[in-house]
Amino acid sequence: MRGIIILLFSFFCTFQATGQTKKVCIKSIVIEGNKKTKASTILNELTFSVGDSLLLKDLMPAMELNERYVMNTWLFTMVRMNVAQWKGADVDIKIAVKESWYIYPIPVFELADRNFSVWSKRYKNDIRRTNIGLWLIWRNISGRNDLLKAIAQFGFTQKYEVDYALPPLDRRKKLGFAINLLYSDNKETSYNTINNKLVFYRNIDTKDRQHQRVRARLRLLYRSSIVARHEFESSFLFLQVSDTLRRMNPEYFLHGQRVQRSINLRYVYERDQRDIWAYPLSGYWTRIELRKRGLGIFKDLNQFNLIAALSYHIPLADRFSASFFMKGQIDLIRNKTPYYNQRALGYEENFVRGYEYYVINGQDYLLMKGELNIKLFDFKIPLFKRIQIEYLRRMPIKIHLRTFFDFGYVWDRYYTDQNALTNTDMIGTGLGLDLVFYYYNIILRFDYSFNKLGEHGFYFSYKFNF
Repeated sequence: MRGIIILLFSFFCTFQATGQTKKVCIKSIVIEGNKKTKASTILNELTFSVGDSLLLKDLMPAMELNERYVMNTWLFTMVRMNVAQWKGADVDIKIAVKESWYIYPIPVFELADRNFSVWSKRYKNDIRRTNIGLWLIWRNISGRNDLLKAIAQFGFTQKYEVDYALPPLDRRKKLGFAINLLYSDNKETSYNTINNKLVFYRNIDTKDRQHQRVRARLRLLYRSSIVARHEFESSFLFLQVSDTLRRMNPEYFLHGQRVQRSINLRYVYERDQRDIWAYPLSGYWTRIELRKRGLGIFKDLNQFNLIAALSYHIPLADRFSASFFMKGQIDLIRNKTPYYNQRALGYEENFVRGYEYYVINGQDYLLMKGELNIKLFDFKIPLFKRIQIEYLRRMPIKIHLRTFFDFGYVWDRYYTDQNALTNTDMIGTGLGLDLVFYYYNIILRFDYSFNKLGEHGFYFSYKFNF
């Protein structure tokens, strides 16, 4: 009996060693289901190609990893990768995909304020502080994952914008570009910050616009690897405000100027190894940005910022994960800059939860967010079974519960009067519930948070990923 046990153990050890060292060669890669998307677009997302050799033990993990990479292109609702055929040391890989819906004509009903909570509480759901219009989002026009966005918007902010981005198309699939043209104007605009709240001006007796903006932008994209990219951007920006606004805040553009013109340069390095970019639960992401506003040609602006961000996501158990996010900015030119260019926390996604009603302007800032995430439910609601379009046949929904703790600090040397939240720490904590629709395309967030000031309240936000 002892001899049989030793024999079986020896066989097991030999099998394990063989699995650790045996290699397989990828003979072919076959793609099914890509009616619009070009095969080269999918192949460009893979970490392996035809002719590559992999250790046998690495084959399945590599296929699972590449499924996520292809899924993160936003082109598909399903990606499945498996071995179609195995002959000796040669394997044939099959990739099955289901293409997403690529054209989204989206009616616009947008709040003019920074978030839903500000619009609801401070402005009492004033319908006049909204924008209406139409967005046309057309992805994968040429089958190469290019993206066209066209916006026509009216109301509080009148805006016309066209943006076209073409991913890398050169022989090595490394270089791409994007262009953007924008015109916008506002009937009402903020001209100052008092008690860390924006102060607005609007003259209802005139049709004159208080703030106008024209922008032309060109970006060059360099993809150094599957997970890393570099971005080089140049832009021209023309801003103009009304005479009244200039008189109400002479420091808006500094020295009582009505106009600000600038030629700007920006460099971004980004590395993304998260599982799902739109709603990550594992992996990490880092971004470094150098931004120079004003090259001395117009002498209206001279600003140079370093911005760095990092997020780390750790799966803890089957439905549990934890995350940490940190972002900071340093103004490398310490001269006084215009009030308009001093935005720090309280704008877009840069805020401490619990302080959604406030803006904190300054030259430098630090933001940290910690979160524990629990997936409660994952199910699909049937819609129109006879329709072949996947988006209309059923609606996938995921529900997540979150608890969070945030910290923020803004350093300001010039605009601290009547703004007590600058140069002091901000702390917020609370609970949140996320509803994630379809394949992370629509995310609704419901938060109840508390801040250091003793304030607490309910906050709603949303995010569209198209």
